[in-house]
Amino acid sequence: RSAAASVRMYIPDEERSQSAKAGAVASLSGSIASAPVKASALLGSKAFTWSQWEFSTGALAAELFFFGLLYRLAIREDDNDQLKQTVVGAFALFRAFSATQVGSKISSDTWLQVCAYFGESILAFGGAAFALEYVWNRGRAFPCPPELPPSFDREFDRFRDYDRDYPPRY
Repeated sequence: RSAAASVRMYIPDEERSQSAKAGAVASLSGSIASAPVKASALLGSKAFTWSQWEFSTGALAAELFFFGLLYRLAIREDDNDQLKQTVVGAFALFRAFSATQVGSKISSDTWLQVCAYFGESILAFGGAAFALEYVWNRGRAFPCPPELPPSFDREFDRFRDYDRDYPPRY
């Protein structure tokens, strides 16, 4: 007897392409927005090497790509500015703490480094969110629809009656 999954994800191809567009727009625009900060870090520090700059820039681009995917899903068709700002702030805060390098003890320099990374992250993720909103308002790509398609197959969901209206009335 094979163990079949009771839940299957089905994401239409159009939704995948729209998510890929959102990720690409966020990655490109956020990387461009944070380029001056990245360049000043490279030029202003003798300890900051070219390979470290390449790695941190690539890591930021990957983080921005996933930010675009999740931002698209988080806001959907909502016009809630607080939700949008919260998503940007959360991503910036998580990146600031994860990018900070801590020595043997936490000092005031550590908190200065956290603040610098937080400022750079707000610039990058805020720029990406602005670019996504701009693209969506122009109709080039679309946010996720308010009601996502069901993520299960009918044959595995034995308890739902699909002949009734969705959602079912019990």
